[in-house]
Formats: sequence, structure tokens, C-alpha cells
Amino acid sequence: MVQPPPLVTALVRRMRQFGPRYLAADVALRTARRVGERMEDTMLDIEGARGVYGPAHRAWRDNSPDENRRRWNRWDWSRMGEEWTASQEWKQALVDEVLLPTIPAGGTVVEIGPGGGRWSVLLAPRSERLVLVDVAPRPLDLVAERLRDAGNVEYVLTEKGRGLFHVLVALRQWGEDYFFEPGARHVRLVDRKLRKPVRRLELKSQDGRVLQASETVVVTRSGGAVGRPDKAGPI
Repeated sequence: MVQPPPLVTALVRRMRQFGPRYLAADVALRTARRVGERMEDTMLDIEGARGVYGPAHRAWRDNSPDENRRRWNRWDWSRMGEEWTASQEWKQALVDEVLLPTIPAGGTVVEIGPGGGRWSVLLAPRSERLVLVDVAPRPLDLVAERLRDAGNVEYVLTEKGRGLFHVLVALRQWGEDYFFEPGARHVRLVDRKLRKPVRRLELKSQDGRVLQASETVVVTRSGGAVGRPDKAGPI
């Protein structure tokens, strides 16, 4: 016997408990919220395409772990994330010019926020170990179904989304350095209070010096040197 989706079951239960008028209001409210989210996303996309920090970005407050969990659990994943693919030519160029040259075959890859798995399906056969991290369980479930025959994939559901903030900022700043033409317009990460771009992330020593890769070394717990990060090969 086919079980109805959980949402349908919940709506039927509310109908029986509160009546048709309540159910109609509930459905209308859910629909209005979904439409509002899509309209907000459209406004953010337009501002982003024009490189403008506009009203939609200034008003946006929905980047907390709880909001991300709620949004991506409820997202319509029927297109498996391909709704963000500008074109197949664009996607293939990103694979050929970014993904393949910068991710060596046979290594360990961590993908943060795999969505519907549009990149995961390419990373899994390339990597020896693929770790998928998300704050929401539904995307991980979707990718697990797509990669059910892959034995090298790990799924990590984390509540600690804030701990990834500096990692994401570092990736953003690296992308701004290498993937935009001089003078190209794109969105910037700014201080919410001052409305000015944030400073570049820096790695500092215990005495406050800014460190380069050549000035660091990886050591074991006992203190023995393993190697320098800048000698570890291409990333």
C-alpha cells in the first residue's frame, strides 16, 4: 500500500481537527510563503547579476543555520539543483576549467551544501573519499539516493553551520581574485553595520605576524614535522 506524503497526512489531520476554513487558510499561508521566498530569490538574483548591493540584499536576514535548514528542507528539489545552472555550456566550462584542474583525482573532497547533487555526481567517481556536509537532512537524503551505489561517500549532518563561515569567506575571496575579469561587477560581502566590504582574511601567528604558506609546517601530535602546506602539491 502506497503511503501518502507526510504533508498530505498533516493537512488531512488538520482538516479533521479544525475544519475546512482552517485548512484553506493554512494552505494559502504556505503558498504565500513559498511565493514570497521565490520572489525574494528573484530580486536577490537580479541584484547579484548587476553587482548591486540593493534593497533586497539589505533587507535579507535569512542566513541563520535554522533558516537554512528550514528553507532547504522545504525546497522543491525536482530539478536536483539544476535550476542554478545558467546553461549546459556554462556547467561544462566550469567542470573543464575549474573542477578538473583544481581537484586532483584520488583525493579526499569535502563538498559543503551539496544541494541536489549536481556536483556530487561528478566528484564521487573522481575522489577516493567524498564527504558531503549540510545543515539540512533533505539534501543529504536526495544525494544519498542518487549515489546509492557509490561506496566512497560520507554524509555529515551538522548543526554547526556558523563554524563554516570563515571557510566560505576564504573561498569567496579566492574566487573574487581568480574568476573575475578586472573591473567585472559582482556582489561583495559587506559589514552589516558599516555597509563596507570586509577585510581580507589573514592567517596570523601567536605573536601577530601574518603568515604565508611557506612559513607554516604540519606537525604530528608529538611535534614531529610532516611537511609544508606549500609543498603538498596542487589543490
